[in-house]
Amino acid sequence: MSAVPPNNTEHGLESAAPVHQAVTEDVHQTIVRAKRDWESTADSLSHVVCLVDECRRVVRVNRAIETWELGRVNDVAGRDIHDLLHPAGCKGRCTLRTRLEEAWARIQDSTPDEFEFFDLHLNGALSIALRPIIANAQERHISGRVRAVMVVMDMTPLHLARSAQQRLHENLEARVCERTRELEGSNRELQNEVARREAAEDALRLSRNELALLSQQLIQAQEKERRRIAQELHDSVGQSLSAIKYSLERAAELQRLKHDDVRPLLSRTIVRVRDTIKDIRSIAMDLRPSVLDDLGVASALGWLCREFGETYPQFDVRVEISAADTDIPDRLVTTIFRCAQELLNNVAKHSKAARVSLGLSKDPVNIALTVCDDGIGMPHPDSSGSFGRGHGIRNLRERAQMTGGKMTLSPGPRGGTHVQMDWPLAVRDLQS
Repeated sequence: MSAVPPNNTEHGLESAAPVHQAVTEDVHQTIVRAKRDWESTADSLSHVVCLVDECRRVVRVNRAIETWELGRVNDVAGRDIHDLLHPAGCKGRCTLRTRLEEAWARIQDSTPDEFEFFDLHLNGALSIALRPIIANAQERHISGRVRAVMVVMDMTPLHLARSAQQRLHENLEARVCERTRELEGSNRELQNEVARREAAEDALRLSRNELALLSQQLIQAQEKERRRIAQELHDSVGQSLSAIKYSLERAAELQRLKHDDVRPLLSRTIVRVRDTIKDIRSIAMDLRPSVLDDLGVASALGWLCREFGETYPQFDVRVEISAADTDIPDRLVTTIFRCAQELLNNVAKHSKAARVSLGLSKDPVNIALTVCDDGIGMPHPDSSGSFGRGHGIRNLRERAQMTGGKMTLSPGPRGGTHVQMDWPLAVRDLQS
């Protein structure tokens, strides 16, 4: 009887069982390791992450719950999601509870929800996200207890950073505005300075032009005065001296011939010599009155008015001099006399007046020279400040300005012209 061969099928099953068991254990260990890795990953997060069942109760939560001091991981399982965040409970209506209920209602429609909320209990800004757990398109929800995932993030640092950034931005804008205002102010000051410099340059240019014109006029006046003096010396003194020379030669000749009596001829010669001396004295007085140096400008003005009245008897000359000779500083003596002389000459040439008055007064801070007539008045000045073709008024004004004074030209109280020239007294004038 032959031997029965072994059953290969039964032997194969017996050898496959241990292999299947080993594979199952490897898969189980792999799942356990993956579970631990995910739990470690979730526990390392700073956000609170929890799984929520269909009744809104916490199934699992990471260890961030302990960092937030809301309880221990094993103790919070089964809590309502509101009680998880407010473990001490709420008095009255809780805004967080209301907002979680609205979010949970959206979860029932598989709609995720996320909102930010400032929680007074936790004293911080929270970002709360509720998301449903979906397996696949055919089976929307995972079977079992887990219904959704809730993630709670602390947004306080971000809000503080945003607030700090906002404050920094506002401060920066304020500084920019302030700096802009400062720059605008500096720009205005610079523009004003440029305008002042341009005005100063224009004034300097005008002053240079006026100085050049004044120098030209001064040269012309000097030449005119030299021509006048030369003419007077030639016409008056020269002719007189020639006549005297001729008379003396004639007298000498008569005396030599013992012809006629020479006394009448000598008498006429003496008269001519006296007239010549008078002419020379008149010319000298026109150039520089000796009374101006001997007595002072007040006395010289009195003499000038007397001479003017004798030269022009048609004028009723009135003198109103209240200042004394010692009241006038030496630097103004010649200027005041020449101005008065020029003003009286203008009256004689242009005013057609019957009455003219000259005044010189002094108060504690000012010296005033006034000349007033009742004539036809002054024509309107042209753009250069001149009247007619002459330069007399402009020269008077420039003469006053060169010595620190000013000239005012106005109608007189009874018609005619009123001219006043004022010189403020300097400190050195008051001390002297």
